[in-house]
Amino acid sequence: MTEVKSRRDEYSAATRQALLDSATALFAERGYAKTSLEEIAAGARVTKGALYGHFDGKQALFRAVLQDLEAATTRDVLRAVGEASTPWESVIAGLDAFLRACRDTVYGTVVMREAPIALSYAEWSAAEELHSYRLVVDMVRMLLDTGEIDPLPLEPAARMVHAVVGAAAMLIAGAEPDDQQQAFDDARAVVLRLAEGMRRR
Repeated sequence: MTEVKSRRDEYSAATRQALLDSATALFAERGYAKTSLEEIAAGARVTKGALYGHFDGKQALFRAVLQDLEAATTRDVLRAVGEASTPWESVIAGLDAFLRACRDTVYGTVVMREAPIALSYAEWSAAEELHSYRLVVDMVRMLLDTGEIDPLPLEPAARMVHAVVGAAAMLIAGAEPDDQQQAFDDARAVVLRLAEGMRRR
C-alpha cells in the first residue's frame, strides 16, 4: 500500500512539474492572455482534467509559475551575494544576478511583463514584497550595518532603492531582443551611479 501511494505521489508530482514547465514556456513565448489551458495540458502531455486536478484555472497556474521563477531568481541572487568578498561587492553581485534574470526571456517576460497583466496590481505587488523587496531590505541593512553607506532610515531607503531597481528591471525586460544588452548595460550603469551616491566617502 505504501509503495502504491509512493508511486501515485511521484506521478502526481511529475504531472504537476510537467504542467509548470509547459505553462512557463508558453507564458514566456505567447503571453498570459494568448495561452490556453488546452495548450498547456497538451504541452505537458496530460488531459485538461489532469490539469484541473492540480490547478483550479489559468490564474492559479500562473501564480505557481511566478512563485517558482521568483524563488529560483532569489536563490541565484543569494548565491551571487554569498560568493562576493565584501559587503559592497556582494550587493553589486546580487544586483547583476537580478538584472541578468530580467534580461532572460522567461523571467523578464513572465515576471516583469506578464504578471502585472495576469494578476491584480495588489497581488503582483505582494509577490514583489515577498521576494525582491525583501532582498533589497536585507542588502540595504547590510550596507548600513557595515558603514558602507551613510546612515539612512532603512525602510525609506529600501523602498526607493527597490523602486529604482524595479524601473531598471522593467526597462530591460521591456526592450526588444536586439536591444536588451544595451538596455541592460544602460540600466546597470545608472543604478550603480545612483548607488555610488549613497556610498560613504
